[in-house]
Amino acid sequence: MASTRDGGYGILREYMTDAFGEPTATELTRPDYVALAESFGVPGVLTSAGTLEADLAKALATPGPSVVVLPAVLRMFAPTHLDGERPEAGR
Repeated sequence: MASTRDGGYGILREYMTDAFGEPTATELTRPDYVALAESFGVPGVLTSAGTLEADLAKALATPGPSVVVLPAVLRMFAPTHLDGERPEAGR
């Protein structure tokens, strides 16, 4: 399993920040996916952009399941309803 860990509802957080200037109720307490995997006997690694290629190659070369977690901030979707303007407060 490969996973990005963005600390909550990343897509909604980005959408709300772009649309309203700040997000509300998008932060989540997240599990330690590496520790969770290891508690089931599955090897896990917390990786970075600099070590992702090597960590992923090692995980794919290892027989059985593996977990590779990449902490990330995703900026994937722009608001689709604003037409270039921010909504006013209370709208």
